[in-house]
Amino acid sequence: MIGDVCLKKWVKGLKENDMFAWGDLVVIGLLVILSFLPLFVFAQQQQAKVDVTSSSSKEVKIMAVVSHDGETIKEFNLTDHEGTTTWTYRDDDGHYNKIEVKGKKIHIVEANCADQVCVRQGYRSKVGQSIVCLPHKLLIEIKSSDGKNVDGGLVN
Repeated sequence: MIGDVCLKKWVKGLKENDMFAWGDLVVIGLLVILSFLPLFVFAQQQQAKVDVTSSSSKEVKIMAVVSHDGETIKEFNLTDHEGTTTWTYRDDDGHYNKIEVKGKKIHIVEANCADQVCVRQGYRSKVGQSIVCLPHKLLIEIKSSDGKNVDGGLVN
């Protein structure tokens, strides 16, 4: 009842003020509806991401590739990994990064870099994710054995 009265006053105000024509309201309404379209599209793409924890295909292996200054140092198979594995990378300058693979995810537990950003990045388990330690030039990338890199719904 109150809503009908308010709507009638609003429509009457539109007719009197001529600020908006009915076509303007239709366009505004369509724009509001279309503004939610990216939300829907990105939500669908997130569901398409390959997640190690829900990966049912044993043909495609999910690997964590550790590289220093562009050179691959070590690889961890995340698909078949169980338990906890700890490995420490040390370079000639005394820099180190302690890497832990726990279940099907990986992260840097400890490092002697000043900013500690790599330690705070947390666990990674999805193809396309990475952990970077810039001071030590260390990179951990999550890759799939079939060469596809799923990130945000885009397959590279």
